[in-house]
Amino acid sequence: MIQRLFASSLVRFGLVAVAGLCVDLGTAWTLRSLTTIPLTLAAFLGFVAGAIFNYLLHERWTFGTKAASAKRGSLYLLALLVTLATRLGAVALLEPSGLPDLGVLILATGVSFIVNYILSRFLVFRPAPESSL
Repeated sequence: MIQRLFASSLVRFGLVAVAGLCVDLGTAWTLRSLTTIPLTLAAFLGFVAGAIFNYLLHERWTFGTKAASAKRGSLYLLALLVTLATRLGAVALLEPSGLPDLGVLILATGVSFIVNYILSRFLVFRPAPESSL
């Protein structure tokens, strides 16, 4: 049953996303705690570390491609930018609704997660077309 659960790229994507969030926040918190760099820079570096972590795990495990590529890396960066814009747009739309801030953040994160999965699955890590010989 567990093997069947992990057969879903959506489940693997979610697990990688959670692990990447831990890398992101852990890196930012560690840098901020152990150095004198500004919080904004620590947050940026954490985001970059999490994004690299996610990209590499998505390449190898989530979508099972054989090797990283500059093309997929560029597409992944583009997907991250669209995901970020989606999250910020969702926050802007939901904030006036009267929902608590945490509810807005959770809903916006859910929407951006779905967008990120769709872009990753069908644009960034799409299977290579089979050649017809």
